[in-house]
Amino acid sequence: MSENPKVELDYPEDPHADRPKGQVSVRAVSDHLGQLLGGEWRGWHRGRMSAVPEAAVWARYSEAESGRWVLSGLLLLGDSIRGETLRKVPVSVMENSHNLTQRQSDAEAMGPIADLPPLRREPGMTPEAFSQLVAQHYRAWAAVVPSPVAAIAAEWKVKPPTVHGWIREARLRGYLPPARRGKVT
Repeated sequence: MSENPKVELDYPEDPHADRPKGQVSVRAVSDHLGQLLGGEWRGWHRGRMSAVPEAAVWARYSEAESGRWVLSGLLLLGDSIRGETLRKVPVSVMENSHNLTQRQSDAEAMGPIADLPPLRREPGMTPEAFSQLVAQHYRAWAAVVPSPVAAIAAEWKVKPPTVHGWIREARLRGYLPPARRGKVT
């Protein structure tokens, strides 16, 4: 980097020490990015994100319809950013981490799940009604955990392949959007 960068990309020995005049912190850059470009930004000093040690990273998050926060912007600063550097950015890990830290409390996060009707086929329930129920449960769990299928399976004491089948049926009936590889939608 240049001798006198405006943004301190490397993690300072004392992050609370006064900075030279004209130099700003990663947190200040995150705040300014939010003001300029909108969204909620989070930043990491160079070397603080182990997957991308050669760059300082800022990520913008937006709330999806499902209630989960998803990556909607990315800024990398370093001496040389290559395609290899971009491929190393752990998008799903960043999203999961952000979602887990955004919850105010477990009780608040689990409230919508506790209010759902039991996930079981009642006598006389149509396949469409059960698929709608599966979709409600999936959306509620996807908003608070990185692996909603595993959470649903554990909660209702069924095997994950059974839950995958239910979700597949709900998608085919149009109650859930098509799946994207590696993403909770």
